[in-house]
Amino acid sequence: MTADVPADVEAVLTQLFGGASDAFERGDAETGVAAVTSAASVARHKLPAGTLRERLLHGCERAERAAVEGDLTVAAEYAAAMARRLAERT
Repeated sequence: MTADVPADVEAVLTQLFGGASDAFERGDAETGVAAVTSAASVARHKLPAGTLRERLLHGCERAERAAVEGDLTVAAEYAAAMARRLAERT
């Protein structure tokens, strides 16, 4: 899956996904959800339509749902998986 992702957008998403994963691992659901929500907004508005954007949006939704349901381990893994997906996109 190849997508043209501007370097600044990639950097922001990588930072947000990493921050979300770290926050969830620390037990800080509020910060993690805020980072995932921000990442979803960036993905929705800055990534070209396609598979990468849809997968990242799906992952953000799942991470947020897991966090709201109290499963921060799952939320952290979703955030980490999205960072990996972004890094492996080419």
